[in-house]
Amino acid sequence: MPDGFAPPTRDATLNRRTLRYVVSVLAELEFPGMRLVGGDALGQGYFYELEGKQLVAAEVEQLDSKLQELIKSGQGIAAVKKPWQEALAYCEEHNLQAAKQFLESRVSAEVDMHECRGVLRLALYPLHASTAALKDGCRLLHCEAGMIASFAEGDYVPQPGLRSSLLDAAVFGKSFGITSVGQLNALQQVGRERKDFALACEFRQDAKIAEIALAVANRKKDGKPVKIVCIAGPTSSGKTTFANKLCMNLRGKGLEAIPLTVDHYYLPLDRQPKYQARNQRSDVDYDSIESMDVDLVGEHLSALVRGEDVMTPIYDMKTGYRKEPGQHFDGLKPNGILVIEGIHALNPFYTQAVEASKVYKIYISPLSSLQLDDGNKVKTTDHRLLRRMCRDYLFRGHSASKTLGMWDNVRKGEGVWIFPHQNNADFVMNSAAEYEIGVLKTFVEPLLRAVRPDDPEFAKASEVLLWLDRFSTWPPEITPPSSLLREFIGDGAFDCH
Repeated sequence: MPDGFAPPTRDATLNRRTLRYVVSVLAELEFPGMRLVGGDALGQGYFYELEGKQLVAAEVEQLDSKLQELIKSGQGIAAVKKPWQEALAYCEEHNLQAAKQFLESRVSAEVDMHECRGVLRLALYPLHASTAALKDGCRLLHCEAGMIASFAEGDYVPQPGLRSSLLDAAVFGKSFGITSVGQLNALQQVGRERKDFALACEFRQDAKIAEIALAVANRKKDGKPVKIVCIAGPTSSGKTTFANKLCMNLRGKGLEAIPLTVDHYYLPLDRQPKYQARNQRSDVDYDSIESMDVDLVGEHLSALVRGEDVMTPIYDMKTGYRKEPGQHFDGLKPNGILVIEGIHALNPFYTQAVEASKVYKIYISPLSSLQLDDGNKVKTTDHRLLRRMCRDYLFRGHSASKTLGMWDNVRKGEGVWIFPHQNNADFVMNSAAEYEIGVLKTFVEPLLRAVRPDDPEFAKASEVLLWLDRFSTWPPEITPPSSLLREFIGDGAFDCH
């Protein structure tokens, strides 16, 4: 999960940003001349490694002791400005390659930086003024040949699926020499550099979908046929287009893949547990699995897998009740597969009525491997917010302010109903194409600049604009019609808006 098992509060966000900075400071003090890289969000922590050195458990334990000392010391973190040449020289001297590439791609006379114990880093985000502000529970834990900077309140829960998917993305980036935002910005608009990289990103994504289809087809060959493919992921992950493309790939393998909408399986209002208490429609939490008719879902899935026809419900959100008689849905043929996607698709209660071997589970999210600087990656939540803002405006007529105002509430259910189950997935699908943010910027930047100073969301809009300014603008037409990105910017081969 990119940001922990719940949307972070403003204070929690500040803590996590400060933790990443303090870890970077600590690494430079303890391993001078060596480059700390990473910042991948893996559950309630961030993964780091030292370039060219494999960390062992004893070294990480020693670093953790130093981290606790640095926190307890209450060392000040100063916001400073440095001339561009001086900042660039510092990055060169201390082998901060990603920061150097960024400075070379986004030049300004002065550079905002943070300083602690003489260690300088780009001021990518606001930080606490002192290391003492970090909450109790920040720890460094050994992980593979690197370490996790954990902010978990309890035991840290590893995320092997996310880790594997991010490693794969990093290998792809290295093969094209695009591992940082600075390198991405440096790609030339004249000629084929940008176009070829965009195509390579799309080919890689399509290859992953083909890989899933092959894995499902191979299960049939092994005598353990998959009958249900479940797809879940946080908002703006590209689930709808991904499901359509996967269905086509499965059909190419001779499997009759049929999408099933499960959004209509809500309990009628008079059976909603929270409604029954006070008869207040506003009490119903449509993100909660208790609002779903899990028994009917299980009954229908089992029947369809057996090849029996069912009448799927049609839920009327205006009334809170089902429209009778529902919709006829044919049972699966011997080579048939149901492809379902939704917030609860990875929850074991959702498919408990079907034999586990017949279910293939996919977690999907845009997972960028691009370094902003050497200790910070492009955050999945930032990426998804841009997608959501773009889609909300183009297809729902929502302003940037409205999307920003809803964002925390939209994300609220993710930590409860999606992220805890992601380790149960058979495949983690990375829906990010590394050129996307430059394209999304074309649509989103004007929307953010229209948010007025007297708007309650003005501060958020300004922060997103500052973050967005770190990326070059890319033309939308560089995006192929079949791209997952088209779900958010329109004119796509799978448009259903």
